[in-house]
Amino acid sequence: MAREAVAWPPEETVSLWKREQARLKALVVDRDTEAWQRDAAFSGLQRVGGVDVSFVKGDRASACASLVVLSYPELEVVYEDCCMVSLTAPYMSGFLAFREVPFLEDAVRRLREKEPCLVPQVLLVDGNGVLHHRGFGVACHLGVLTDLPCIGVAKKLLQVDGLENNAQHKEKIRLLRAGGDSFPLIGGSGTVLGMALKSHDHSSKPLYVSVGHKISLEAAVRLTRGCCKFRIPEPVRQADIRSRDYIRRTLGVPGPPAPGQERSQKVQRPKMCPQEGSEEPEGVCTWPALHPGKSQLPEPETPGGTLRRRPRASKAGRAAQQERRSGFKFGGISSYSDLSLWEPENRLKQENLNVALPFPNPQSLLREMEQMMPTAALC
Repeated sequence: MAREAVAWPPEETVSLWKREQARLKALVVDRDTEAWQRDAAFSGLQRVGGVDVSFVKGDRASACASLVVLSYPELEVVYEDCCMVSLTAPYMSGFLAFREVPFLEDAVRRLREKEPCLVPQVLLVDGNGVLHHRGFGVACHLGVLTDLPCIGVAKKLLQVDGLENNAQHKEKIRLLRAGGDSFPLIGGSGTVLGMALKSHDHSSKPLYVSVGHKISLEAAVRLTRGCCKFRIPEPVRQADIRSRDYIRRTLGVPGPPAPGQERSQKVQRPKMCPQEGSEEPEGVCTWPALHPGKSQLPEPETPGGTLRRRPRASKAGRAAQQERRSGFKFGGISSYSDLSLWEPENRLKQENLNVALPFPNPQSLLREMEQMMPTAALC
């Protein structure tokens, strides 16, 4: 879905965008407007949305704009919309919304037309809200245009109004102990622009949460924390995962695995053979029947046909195995295949099972067999 390219020179473009930002900024509401926002448990909140724009590797103009809607508090995806787009507006720091928001606004419009009952009650945006050069980031822009409550969730600190990622800031991050801990981001003007939030117990990097539209900072921080299974809030995380996957499926372009996905799928080796008569689960390799004269079991094959090799024995272990094999020789018999104890289907008779097993001492084995079998059996 290509947009018409901007025809103005950069100076005119910047001037136009600044005027538009100032106009829309006057419409931002930075307080709670819904009853569920004022409830400690967010009672009445049923749907949360997330948006993201993922780029094709090596191409800064081709991207996938995605919108997902999740149930709350289960955080299960109930709706997704992914669409390949061409971003023809130039990128300029502080004006990202003019490059990406038109496509996200289109996704919200399609949702309202197709599934109005699934329209999210709040949107989490991968970007900033009022934590911005001119106090009007992508979360504010999208919120005003869609008239939906929006929260800006950024992974990096935007250094504006005197905010710096310096030693003092890093020390505050270090003091965040548990998931849910936070500290305010106070600019040089004395304004609280957002909060640095430790979203997960095991996360070493905070998220930077700011008001987008129609929600207070306190409610925005609480809800962001409530949407986190991992470091990134689930609505934003799922939008990112699904947009990346859509690019791979649509263009066949390999890309890095999305956050939270496993990097490899390993076939597990069975711990023991299934019992006779039991059903074998699909995809599990099985051991072949034991054949006489073979000192080792064959390696099992994985479902894909790849041979899984067992670890090589140590030098001492191999020497001990060789000694046992070479020592097992009596009456001209050098292997199990010469014994008459085997059934036609290559299985041992249960009553003579102890006879054919290799003993550490060949002489004791010979005495055992002479006691249990006629001499003719050893000729």
